[in-house]
Amino acid sequence: MLDIFRNEPETRAFAPGETLFSEGDPAPSHMHAILEGEVEILRGGRVVGRASAGEIVGEMALIDHVPRSATVRALAACRTALVSERRFLFLVQQHPAFALAMLRMLTHRLRGNLES
Repeated sequence: MLDIFRNEPETRAFAPGETLFSEGDPAPSHMHAILEGEVEILRGGRVVGRASAGEIVGEMALIDHVPRSATVRALAACRTALVSERRFLFLVQQHPAFALAMLRMLTHRLRGNLES
């Protein structure tokens, strides 16, 4: 999934330990596609997952327009592409493989949380 985000115009670098966004933050206007590095995902201060290059974080609040459900923090130096809601909707509509990859990623995360 990484190739589809390589040319996004807006990217951001994060230092180890820096927070990309926090649980409870207002609904965003973008999600993060991780281009380099690794992040950890925390709920209630507890680590519930990790994501690395080629994965996305922050898509849930972009989809349902409610505050962020988790905190995401850089484990190592990382760089992300900021993907707007408009761009996200375009990708879902015009690239079925992207939509399927998103569903698989969400299913994987959901199954992991159910088994914890």
